[in-house]
Amino acid sequence: MQNNIANRTIFCKDNLDILQGIDSESIDLIYLDPPFNKKKTFTAPIGSSAEGAAFKDIFRQEDVKSEWLQTIKEDKDNIFNLLEAVKNIEGRTSYNFCYLAYMAIRLIECHRVLKDTGSLYLHCDSTMSHSLKLLLDCIFGEKNFRNEIIWGYRTQGVAMKWWPRKHDTIFMYVKKPNYTYIPTMERQYYAKPFRHTQIDDSGKFYVDTYLRDIWDHDETKPHISQSPERRGYPTQKPLALLERIIKASSNEGDIVLDPFCGCATTCVAAERLNRKWIGIDVSVKAFELVKTRLGEEVEWDGSLFQEELVTFQTKAPKRTDRGDDYILKKSVYIISNPQYPDDYKVGIASDVNNRLNSYQTSDPNRDYRLEYHLETPHFRAIEAYIHEKYANKHEWVQGTLNNIIADIEDKHKMMENA
Repeated sequence: MQNNIANRTIFCKDNLDILQGIDSESIDLIYLDPPFNKKKTFTAPIGSSAEGAAFKDIFRQEDVKSEWLQTIKEDKDNIFNLLEAVKNIEGRTSYNFCYLAYMAIRLIECHRVLKDTGSLYLHCDSTMSHSLKLLLDCIFGEKNFRNEIIWGYRTQGVAMKWWPRKHDTIFMYVKKPNYTYIPTMERQYYAKPFRHTQIDDSGKFYVDTYLRDIWDHDETKPHISQSPERRGYPTQKPLALLERIIKASSNEGDIVLDPFCGCATTCVAAERLNRKWIGIDVSVKAFELVKTRLGEEVEWDGSLFQEELVTFQTKAPKRTDRGDDYILKKSVYIISNPQYPDDYKVGIASDVNNRLNSYQTSDPNRDYRLEYHLETPHFRAIEAYIHEKYANKHEWVQGTLNNIIADIEDKHKMMENA
């Protein structure tokens, strides 16, 4: 499917708004280095080229919109159940719940916009990696998990009561089995020759082997404090790291998306490798940095990259993969179980068969039954009407099936004719 966004576009806006405006199955590769839930604010130092850039890595209840949770509940009940479990574990202060709700609604959109041949790489650390893995399993499917890449580095600082934490984690997930992947080779040198060694131009003995899922700091050069590519952005990643990912999981001309592009390392790496790219960040500093970095770090037809080729947008794009008259519809459903006579679960789902299956898997006897469903654009108003009219407990309403169905249809007709 064609992409509805021009190449080399930087969006300055909440990435959820942008993701929701991207056509489905139009992106080849997504790399995201989101907030890690560190419960602090990161700022670029004064005097650096990234001065003014900052992002909050603190998540509270007021940061979670009820619309997100409602959508997750209707479209991805397994994720909703996961979030509820996290909240129950944490108790009254559910900061991790808030962070995961923030990430879930965005990762759902990432999955939608990714092509069937595409891959997603999520960069995190031990703060939330265990929970993010569960979240990604729910969205992409556990069978589509491919790697937990360990990106090790050496920095100053020691720990006296635990092993020093010197690595990040990068999860790789794919959409379908026919995903793009080009194996990467690494060269290993040896002091003496043996059967499989070769000799390079300097006379050293080496063997080329397939790269494993542990990436050493020397291979991706994370120590960029003295490097020309260093911009002072607090969580900047090295170009070599992004170039390795882009080479392995995309082809020239493919579209690379970074929803948290920060100082635009992904955008620069994609440009250097002849890929198209889209970057999103809440700070306008990302646009300034990408223009500066492209001009200094990318050759363009033998000259420096022309910054006017980069497009800056503050408005969310409009999807072109559905008609102008498109109206969102979901099903209001009725599910029953013989253990609960005269009680009926009235809810909302984008896929009623999946919703029924989620109930069935929790019941050894698989006695849940889909009694009725109606696809309608008025799904929330109708559900609220039924729950208000009938006595209910935990979203199970008490009444006669025929009466509930009649009320759903009457409310739908009334709203259609309004």
